[in-house]
Amino acid sequence: MAEEVLYEAGVVKITPARVVIGGSTYVVANIASVQAVTDSKLRFAGYVVMFIGLALALALSATTAGVVLGVTVVLAGAILAKFGVSTEVVITTGAAQQVALRSRDASVALRVASAINLAVMKRSEHSPR
Repeated sequence: MAEEVLYEAGVVKITPARVVIGGSTYVVANIASVQAVTDSKLRFAGYVVMFIGLALALALSATTAGVVLGVTVVLAGAILAKFGVSTEVVITTGAAQQVALRSRDASVALRVASAINLAVMKRSEHSPR
């Protein structure tokens, strides 16, 4: 009998018995909780880099090369601030808590977390009491 697939996309496959993400497999019976967490540490770093670039541009404004360097650093910081946010799917088992998936697209991480929660619920429905 084929296992019911609750979610499958790319390297992610979730069934009521197991969760496969890339090269890692998690047994659903061992999963205590799942959550989607936003990680915005890189966004803050981008703002810091932008500030440093602005300071460089102002401090070295006497030379064209200094202004170009400062503007380049500001642009790099802006890119980091724009794309520095990711959403992580964190799985907690009895042994540890670990990031199972990291995605820049929050909707993908939320779909994966929801599918894992559904698998946990389906698994608990069928477990003996």
